[in-house]
Amino acid sequence: MGAAENKKLIKSYFKMIATGSPKLPDLLADDVVWWVPPGSDMAGTYEGKAKVLAFMGSGVGLYDPSVPMKITVEEMVAEGSSVCVQFVLEAKTAKGRDYKNHYHFVFKLRRGKIALVKEYVDTKYAHDLLFS
Repeated sequence: MGAAENKKLIKSYFKMIATGSPKLPDLLADDVVWWVPPGSDMAGTYEGKAKVLAFMGSGVGLYDPSVPMKITVEEMVAEGSSVCVQFVLEAKTAKGRDYKNHYHFVFKLRRGKIALVKEYVDTKYAHDLLFS
């Protein structure tokens, strides 16, 4: 797949995240790996589709499900099998607070599937609004 196809796949990923699509798992390789920085309350390396989906599901309860989550992609760069995305996530926390955090994800793709995600985020801001 070329850069345009890879970016299209990642745009689909963000659309599925925003809408809660049940087809999201279809975008993940069976051996997908998701890395979260050590300063995060959700830090770790999650390996395999089941563990990654469980990790993703564990974050759902941090937000108010009655308020739609807004994801604004500010920049997306693709080269080879990598797609880097800078975006802003806005939501209402489960505690009723407004949440607006800046993220950078590095996606590695393999055979039309997401094989690796490295997540970079303001971990202190996330901790203060979501976990304290």
